[in-house]
Amino acid sequence: MKKTVSLLLAFMLCVSLIGCSDQNVAEGTPVQIDCDAATVSYLGPEGTYTQEACEKFFDGKGSYLPYETVPKAVQALTEGESNYAVIPQENTIGGAVIDYVDTLIANENVSVVGEVELPISQNLLVLPGTALENIKTVYSHKQGIAQGKEWLAKNLPNADVIEASSTAEGAKTVADGKDKSCAAIASAGCADVYGLEILAAGIQNNDKNKTRFYVLSKDVPATAASDRLAFIASGSAKDLPKLTAEMDKLGITLVALHDRPEKTELGNYHYLIECSACSYENYQKLTQDSNFTFRYLGSYSVK
Repeated sequence: MKKTVSLLLAFMLCVSLIGCSDQNVAEGTPVQIDCDAATVSYLGPEGTYTQEACEKFFDGKGSYLPYETVPKAVQALTEGESNYAVIPQENTIGGAVIDYVDTLIANENVSVVGEVELPISQNLLVLPGTALENIKTVYSHKQGIAQGKEWLAKNLPNADVIEASSTAEGAKTVADGKDKSCAAIASAGCADVYGLEILAAGIQNNDKNKTRFYVLSKDVPATAASDRLAFIASGSAKDLPKLTAEMDKLGITLVALHDRPEKTELGNYHYLIECSACSYENYQKLTQDSNFTFRYLGSYSVK
């Protein structure tokens, strides 16, 4: 009897060590999304690139709810006001959108059910009749500012650049202010939404500029093979080479790796890792004999 109990305890301990931080997963099932019934929260106001990403992923179906910030959009998901949230996570020029990566890490009950890659063309938007030489202030999201930095330095070196909560909010500020000394860096769609003109098109530093967006849900993460698989590994930086070596050994292709501090001690990070050519079975192998704590985010398609 004692031997049986000991074996049972050993088995339970082994299971807890292998997957102790993962929530339940939908074993072997693909992501199921009903676009018609989707209620999607996103970073507003109307006209943001995030809204474009929503429309691309959900084929223009469902309903979209704009929020002032990404944390509020994700909060709407967790509190049941929406059943999906779309958040930017990485840009070609600006890199990881760390505030939004932090939001994903902090919300442990959300999973990733899809990804959108959206080409980004930044434009200088103004009130009708505004001349370039009259512009003294430029509004945009910090990513829009980073993406248009070189153009601003060359064409508006003396302008004050003010950060807005989104590129669309910057455009709305210019439209509402009715001041021809102000401009915004935003999408061409914002010109139509807010009655502005495009004074300069395609001002981003890189013509291959793209932003990647995650589609989040409260559903348990899917495990069926798909385009991408994402997870969070939390622990010491000294253990990262072993993890990436094991990924290489298993034939897993690293797509992106973003590090955020655990805020516990120096050298400890949450690593948001996205990969391709990775089955859920191989993900489970990564979690074995590892000093990291893992959180599985899901397997999903890319649009």
